[in-house]
Amino acid sequence: MYELVLALPAIALIVSVFADVLLMSYLQLGISILVFSIVIAIAMSFNSITVFLGGFFFVDYINLVILITVSTLELFVAFYSFGYVRTEIAGGVSKRKFKFYYFWKNLFIFSMMVSILSNNLGIYWTGLEATTLATALLVSFNRTKESFEATWKYVIMCSVGIAIGLFAIVILYFTTSQVYGESLQSLSFINIMQAGAKLDKNFLMLAFLLALVGFGTKVGFAPMHNWLPDAHSQGPSPVSALLSGVLLNTALLGILRFYQINGASGIYYPRYFLIGFGFFTILVSAFSVIKQTDYKRLFAFSSMENMGIIALGFGIGGIAVIGSLLQIFFHALNKGLLFLSSGNVLAATHERRIDKIRNLSKNFPVTALVLLFGVMGISGMPPFAMFLGEIYIMTGVFRSNILLGFLVFILLVFIFIGLFVKILKMYTGNTENEEAGDEFKNSKTAHKGVDESVIHPFMVYVPLILLLLSSLLLFYIPSPFLNIVQSASAEFGGRIIFK
Repeated sequence: MYELVLALPAIALIVSVFADVLLMSYLQLGISILVFSIVIAIAMSFNSITVFLGGFFFVDYINLVILITVSTLELFVAFYSFGYVRTEIAGGVSKRKFKFYYFWKNLFIFSMMVSILSNNLGIYWTGLEATTLATALLVSFNRTKESFEATWKYVIMCSVGIAIGLFAIVILYFTTSQVYGESLQSLSFINIMQAGAKLDKNFLMLAFLLALVGFGTKVGFAPMHNWLPDAHSQGPSPVSALLSGVLLNTALLGILRFYQINGASGIYYPRYFLIGFGFFTILVSAFSVIKQTDYKRLFAFSSMENMGIIALGFGIGGIAVIGSLLQIFFHALNKGLLFLSSGNVLAATHERRIDKIRNLSKNFPVTALVLLFGVMGISGMPPFAMFLGEIYIMTGVFRSNILLGFLVFILLVFIFIGLFVKILKMYTGNTENEEAGDEFKNSKTAHKGVDESVIHPFMVYVPLILLLLSSLLLFYIPSPFLNIVQSASAEFGGRIIFK
């Protein structure tokens, strides 16, 4: 069963080369449903670390949280892509342009699965590097000057970051090889954790710092974040949802592995670096949100903010770890909701600028409402599920340091106001272009007949279902998932709060 989680995306990858894009959209739905079902079956019966494929891959509680997150969001993206492809083709985009859309998307998913499930840090690195190559072709999918520029920045910055991450693995191998010798055992995460106190603490700390900077570049931590808003805004909306919702978490897993290794060796200083990077990322996001004029870039900076919150929770420890693990899943759902909803607006209007879009409530009633509630959800307001994750994190922060908690709270309020005001302008029509007269008349959003009827129903209802899930999960989270989160948090000093 575990092997199928890797095998099915690989099969989809191969089939997509030969299948017609419209046929592949049906096959993709079937494969995504199968992968999701298998992951849920694993989660329902999971009770201990499971190693498979010769010990090169394994499932533990931490990567199972991320695996559930990836398979869930990918399922919704597969449904959305079904409508997205048809809407774009109906709008005049040639089928030839979509020839390799599913190929690169499945390579992306397969690479993430390899990284997430890897028990070998070398394989983890290889999978993460492969995600860069796959998503580079997806970011440049629209073949515009802006998309090529975003791709170039993405490849250069992330490749440098991944290279620094590789150096972290080399340093770790240097010290673990003194215990296990020059063999693959020295790269096995399980073996490294068992070595614990036998490892050189200075090298472990250095390896963590390099991993934090290297893999943190791909997570989007400030100040290594410059690629993120460009890449997330230029890629197709389904790709933006996956980049923001799950790729950042896959890179974060690498940092958490090094964090675990240091913890197993009795080194606790790394938590302060997680807190520092987390807070600084939230701070940069807060000031960046205010000046954004592109709604997809706006949501990209929101992703930065949430990754900063998650890192902060892991660094604080205790009850905040529970919040971070919940936030990983809930953020993926909510960010998928925002990027897919914004994809509806972009598909119909071909406009990215906030000041060129108005009256969403009239022309896009369902999408506009989902966007508005999505901003409330991503900000951690009840009754949306992210409220639960953020309240645990903030409780942990306030218990740890009242001043830090106060500062983080102010920044989160600041970000919420920035997001809400900009989306409210699009929703109600109170934009700069209302005073621009003839300039707005040339905007595509001013044309009659531009409404939700021009896009496929899947593109409307998938974000709506995500919104409903995000609301319902605040009140009822399945107990198997809570048990997994609780067990995962124990490895980072989390407290038992679920019974």
